[in-house]
Amino acid sequence: MKDEIDIPVQKEEDFVAANIRRDNYSRIRDLQAREFNDAISSRHLAEKQITIKCEKCGKEFSTDISEKALVKCPDCR
Repeated sequence: MKDEIDIPVQKEEDFVAANIRRDNYSRIRDLQAREFNDAISSRHLAEKQITIKCEKCGKEFSTDISEKALVKCPDCR
């Protein structure tokens, strides 16, 4: 009789509470993942744009990284 294993039977309320905890955890995790993804995507967009000061009028304008050679704003061209 020593080989018998007693498995405690959980109450129905325990299952409901566990489901609620899982739902809350997954909701918080999804919101956090969305915030992280938004931050990463905005950082990528910011890296693609750089600000250059026009050598003719002194006005600052943003441009793509590929247009580094241009140092005149669109108004002065």
